[in-house]
Amino acid sequence: MANPAPEKQSILDGRVIGSPFYVLRGALFVWKNRVLWKFAAAPLVISAVVLSLGYVLLYYFLRDMVHGVMSDQWYWQIVYYVLAFIVGLFLLVLFFFLFTRIASALAAPFNEVISERTEQIATGKASLIPFSFAALIKDSARGIGHAFRILAVYVALLIAALVLWLIPGAGPVLFSAATILISSYMFAYEYLGYPMDRRRYSFREKRRFLRTKLKSALGFGVGNLVVASIPLVNVLLIPAAVAGGTLLFLELKPPASEKVDEHLPEKTGPQ
Repeated sequence: MANPAPEKQSILDGRVIGSPFYVLRGALFVWKNRVLWKFAAAPLVISAVVLSLGYVLLYYFLRDMVHGVMSDQWYWQIVYYVLAFIVGLFLLVLFFFLFTRIASALAAPFNEVISERTEQIATGKASLIPFSFAALIKDSARGIGHAFRILAVYVALLIAALVLWLIPGAGPVLFSAATILISSYMFAYEYLGYPMDRRRYSFREKRRFLRTKLKSALGFGVGNLVVASIPLVNVLLIPAAVAGGTLLFLELKPPASEKVDEHLPEKTGPQ
């Protein structure tokens, strides 16, 4: 009698290497499973509209700033344009992160559907609750409200990190490092959070899960951060990050202590 094949070991558990690429795996997963396309369409449209608005606002802000300090002296013009480039680059990155978070918050109800369908396809378990737009609309207010609370925490942490800027010499470097760390953690918290919400994880349980899988969670967040920083490509981030976060959670979740998912059939047979 042949020995059973050993279970596949995850190379991501407790490691940074690998988890940053789960946003790409999520994009490929959505692309290969056309049933997800109709659910991914809404987040893509929301991202395109919100980020386009961000580009327009940033353009007019920088234009007014440059014109407001413009001088007739040629050397001052060089200084102004250099400063405008530096400030513009900083604001561009900030706008990418902030407006991506706003777009994700607005798309929260659709993100939940993408996450649920991704888990069903990946695990082969059918949903006990069929999809309906009536249920989607009913849950929209709750999902959007929760997403904007996450956004508020993110903005508050960034504002608090501005204190680091006041440190002479190393201030900008420390602030940049803190921004990357905070953004990566919040990306991980949001996109790994959808499957945890279905399992009724409390905020404390979510934080404990992320703490025990911190390296993989931060790695996943960094991957999202990189994609969010690329113009035009960041429009595709939301559905890819939702699917990738769901797949990563399925790799990292502790089977023995998994909570009951009311959307999935309970397991039967010996445990």
